[in-house]
Amino acid sequence: MTRQEFLRVRGTHRAAAVLPPIIMLKSHEYAGDKPEPRPPETNYLMQPVRLPYARTRFGKAARFVLRSLALIIGIGVVGAVQAQVAAPPSSSSPRVLRAMPAQAPPGLSAQPPAPRPVTRPSSANDAARFLAGMPVSPDSPLAGLTRDPRWIAHSNAMDAAFARLDQRQLSNIRNWQADFLAPATRSSRTCLYFFSGPDFLLPDAFYPDCTAYILVSLETADSIPQLQSLPPDALQNSLQNLEIALNTFLQFGFFETKELRAYSQQSALKGVLPIIFVFLARSGKEILNLDYTSLGGNRGARISFVDGATGARKVLYYITADLSDEGLKRNSGLLRFCDHFGPANSFLKAASYLLHGNSFNAARNYLLQASASILQDDSGIPLHSFGPDKWTIRFFGSYNGPIDLFKNYYQPDLRQYYATSTPKPLTFSFGYQWNPKNALLILAVRK
Repeated sequence: MTRQEFLRVRGTHRAAAVLPPIIMLKSHEYAGDKPEPRPPETNYLMQPVRLPYARTRFGKAARFVLRSLALIIGIGVVGAVQAQVAAPPSSSSPRVLRAMPAQAPPGLSAQPPAPRPVTRPSSANDAARFLAGMPVSPDSPLAGLTRDPRWIAHSNAMDAAFARLDQRQLSNIRNWQADFLAPATRSSRTCLYFFSGPDFLLPDAFYPDCTAYILVSLETADSIPQLQSLPPDALQNSLQNLEIALNTFLQFGFFETKELRAYSQQSALKGVLPIIFVFLARSGKEILNLDYTSLGGNRGARISFVDGATGARKVLYYITADLSDEGLKRNSGLLRFCDHFGPANSFLKAASYLLHGNSFNAARNYLLQASASILQDDSGIPLHSFGPDKWTIRFFGSYNGPIDLFKNYYQPDLRQYYATSTPKPLTFSFGYQWNPKNALLILAVRK
């Protein structure tokens, strides 16, 4: 062997012997484990290899074997270090490396996508009770949502508000109805309520014996989504907007149109049906079915329910319609639909004095012709429209004129009647008069 060959062999062995210690010293930095101190020992893999100079004829073969052995040893050590680096650290060690997730080839999925959960629909009755802040069926998809602290707060607020309303107004209405209204309205079991908005609560209190309620106003009857499918924040926001929309009614007994519009614009729940649902649930009704349908050529909803107080099956029709002369001229099917129910007990409250003007002649004339009785405040049909030969009229409460917003609709003849008679006082507010001392009712019964 020449001197050059000897130096080449010696350099190869030194490189193979020195490489593993460099990698092993770095391995603990990636694994995150500080090596424990170990007693000194002889590591033959880390010692330089010194071989005697071979002068035999097998020198070349020996050199090849030694080179191969050194290469194999180096590869083995590198593999061991790589395995140690790839091994996950123990739970007590800080995690330094993060394993990259395996990626599937383009166009293929690493694993099949998880199936989307199927939302089981809730019943209309449970939806009404949920919105009203009342317990739902134990097996309802909404049952879990009633454990949310925000829904519990909503429930407590609704309980308190409706308890005050019942004590201040509804209980007194029921007492008055039994004494004065029930004897005069037994001939009809239909309540017709123009300009109603979503107010089912008061016609139910005044006409508990009716089996059909027809509510007509401009507000829309949009479909109610499955509440459990709404995002939690959107659902809670809708409950808050519902409370705001109900606030004026629960305090004063009427709705403000601008509040209803703001409620629909800001909420995931649109239209009047969510509020009607609340009134149905809070008045002890069990909803059997809800149908979105066309009623007299107008979009509307038909709600069948059971009255919890009597067990009677009843139906509520809500119809979105324009009751002005132009609106009824475009769609006369509404009045034909109402005709199917025969003479009705008509109800008017906080009607913005629309029937006093000349733009609602058709609606006013229809009520005067098709009603068995009319119960209203002074914002309904003006007193001079009731012919004494056709109607028996009774007055209740007191009349001091309209509120300032409608002061132009003052009725001198109505004021004269109250001044020369002693109508029975009312113990509840009604219409725009939130103070019972200023409230009035006019009951007209067809002769």
